[in-house]
Amino acid sequence: MLAENYDFAARHADTAGGPAWADDIWRQFAEMGWLAMPFSEEDGGLGAGMVEISILMEAFGRHLVVEPYLSTVVLCGGLVAAIGTPEQRADILPAIGEGSLRFAYMGGAAGSEAEVEAAQNGDGYVLTGSRKSVIDAPMADRLVVPAKLGGGTGVYVVECAAPGVTIRPHRTVQNGYAADVELAGAQVAASALLGDQEDASEAIDCALDHAIAALSADAVGAIKRLVEETIEYTKTREQFGRPLSKFQVLQHRMVDMKVAEEEARAVTLLAVLSVDADAGARRRAVSSAKSKVGRCARFVGQSAIQTHGAIGTTQELSVGNYVKRLMVFETLFGSTAHHTERYAAIIDDPEIAGASLLLSPS
Repeated sequence: MLAENYDFAARHADTAGGPAWADDIWRQFAEMGWLAMPFSEEDGGLGAGMVEISILMEAFGRHLVVEPYLSTVVLCGGLVAAIGTPEQRADILPAIGEGSLRFAYMGGAAGSEAEVEAAQNGDGYVLTGSRKSVIDAPMADRLVVPAKLGGGTGVYVVECAAPGVTIRPHRTVQNGYAADVELAGAQVAASALLGDQEDASEAIDCALDHAIAALSADAVGAIKRLVEETIEYTKTREQFGRPLSKFQVLQHRMVDMKVAEEEARAVTLLAVLSVDADAGARRRAVSSAKSKVGRCARFVGQSAIQTHGAIGTTQELSVGNYVKRLMVFETLFGSTAHHTERYAAIIDDPEIAGASLLLSPS
């Protein structure tokens, strides 16, 4: 399906002057069952785990998919599935699976303080705050908004078209969409608060870690494609009367790129297998992956551009588009530096450092 709909040349022509996403492709995602994959059968889903999601996400990275799967299904849908009431899950999750409801997440990295404040107003709440560059917000029907209330953080579902909500869309470097979002006294009903927890901070961090593991798999798909295209280019591009692949220094560089790809894949697999471990082990594996994959992505991207030369930076060549996708990966849900620091802080705890990464507490 992706091979048919995500041929680079055709998609580049389709999106050059119009929307970066296509409703018909999103409907096909629903028909394939992809939008319902991670949700339980009781919630109308397929009950797939993070391993299955990571396989799909790697294919998305390989084909430069721009539809809001990560935002809608993995992150926001995951939060609803984790802490939503039965009524909220019944209202939201089947609609996601059918392709009729899309979400964007209006929050920062794991452990960061919410930028929106909530105040009780009668039977509902008033939300005030803003965030720049909310990924996929222009495509979304609703926002999932972490907001401070009292001494805790709640999670609210807000209609994008609600009064007090302003969305200013802009294109992102990798041909997707984001928006600066402002909530200026947006009023929501009491039912907009997901679940009944006084503080959903741990659930938010867990959902973000699941999203990072999935996003790392997406990056691995992009890295793999960059390595393949760069190796192929060295076989066909000639200099001084022979292919670039005959020069030993470039042979060594191709090996280094392949090693970086395998390192990124290995650490991502560990993160994927660790998302259901206890909180400390999960954070350790996920931040390790985000840090390592970020550095591998930077190396492979730079090497691909240097090998191709200036043509590698053009919008018309797929190489530059993969590099831009990896640049965005480095910034989402905490930068490479942020997760390196998070990992360093975690392994200072001897109990976490010596714990199994793969086993859940049960």
